[in-house]
Amino acid sequence: MRILLSLLMLCVSPALWAEVPARIEATYDVLTRGIKFAEVKEIFVRTDDRYHIESVTKPVPMLALFQPETIIVTSEGKIDDSGLRPLKFTHKRVHDTAKNNSAEFDWDDMQLTLSDKSGIRQLVLPDDTQDRLSVMYQFVAAPPLIKAEFNINMTNGSKLDTYHYQLQTGQTVEVPFGSLKSYYLSTPPQRTAWKSEIWLAVDHEFMPCRIVLTEDTGEKLVQVLTSLNIVP
Repeated sequence: MRILLSLLMLCVSPALWAEVPARIEATYDVLTRGIKFAEVKEIFVRTDDRYHIESVTKPVPMLALFQPETIIVTSEGKIDDSGLRPLKFTHKRVHDTAKNNSAEFDWDDMQLTLSDKSGIRQLVLPDDTQDRLSVMYQFVAAPPLIKAEFNINMTNGSKLDTYHYQLQTGQTVEVPFGSLKSYYLSTPPQRTAWKSEIWLAVDHEFMPCRIVLTEDTGEKLVQVLTSLNIVP
């Protein structure tokens, strides 16, 4: 049904927010070199055409003794025919507050306001820009079903970047949550080892179920879905 509705969007403009789940609860393990070092718990809530997302990252108990940092990321905004339209993004660390940052989206004047330890600055806001949290749930609101390649404008509260992704369908990925049919998104080869990979669970509202970020050095950061609850 979601696939059919997304295809029909080429011809009509339904109230998209009505098709977005009312609530999503997801838990992820975060690993490096195959070792879990943190857990992420996320809650997405839709109220009519508005959304709010909260993501809380905590280190595993043993690591928490030495690095007791908790990271709280939020995104809130509205839902229109293009999907999620963020209005405010915050990234907060409980202990190292110097690394806190935020972004505010003014869609009327197409202006993005970033705030971090370097100060406050304003940039031109490209259409369809997402923040680093809303971008993952944008796949739920507007799955990338048609284009084989596309760009994503994304801010993390300190900067604005454009990422180019290529899409492959008909994939299967193994995660603790199960064996899932998926769409595979990846960035093309770079001058370094840097790469971003995302697997979207086709039968679970296109929720990201595996994310791999490869750093310039080749070091990999892996985030895998361990539990998921979706309320229509």
